[in-house]
Amino acid sequence: MIKIQKYDKKKKLNFTTDMSTSLANAIRRSALEIPIMAIDEVSIVKNDSALYDEMIAHRLGLVPIETSKSSKEARFSLKAIGPKTVYSSDIKPSVGTEYKLPITILDNEQELEVDIEARLGKGIEHIKYSPGLIFFKHNLEPEVMDFVTVDEEGKISFNEEELENKNISEELKKKIRKAGSVNELIFEIESWGQIDAKDIFLRAIEALDENLEELGKEVK
Repeated sequence: MIKIQKYDKKKKLNFTTDMSTSLANAIRRSALEIPIMAIDEVSIVKNDSALYDEMIAHRLGLVPIETSKSSKEARFSLKAIGPKTVYSSDIKPSVGTEYKLPITILDNEQELEVDIEARLGKGIEHIKYSPGLIFFKHNLEPEVMDFVTVDEEGKISFNEEELENKNISEELKKKIRKAGSVNELIFEIESWGQIDAKDIFLRAIEALDENLEELGKEVK
């Protein structure tokens, strides 16, 4: 069961779920197998800025590029003359995302000219292809977490005898006992902008399903 707590257009998706921690972790890891567009090659035609060519290329590699299922490869260019701060929004045509990331600063009459090629890749190859930040945690209050342990499988436990001897309120004791019988996770996804936050979740499930199907073929 999934209950949406917050959905902020393309950027963020928060929900609670009773799925197991092993499944949640498998989905989280599978997000790095979603094909995502990112800048892969740059050709520095001219660079009068104070930054080395490698630094310019590194910063361009971190620029999120809007990605659709039909995306394959794309070419862009960046031309600027100072004085000005050069941003990712100066890339032409537009990369399709809202971020305005600084690339370098040009003084008077300094120039920057770069030819750019982007391609699809996966986060398991390089983190620049990561679609966003994904994590989950148990839906427990901080005061409860101080008195319970969570094993590698995500199972919550506590020592009843020790709990009775602790000098804490009966209300807190009830919350701790309830934590041992309720397995609810808070799942949070924040997109970098290449794809919708909800699509990160859905396409991560697709990637996981494809891997399981491939595994099934191998073990037959």
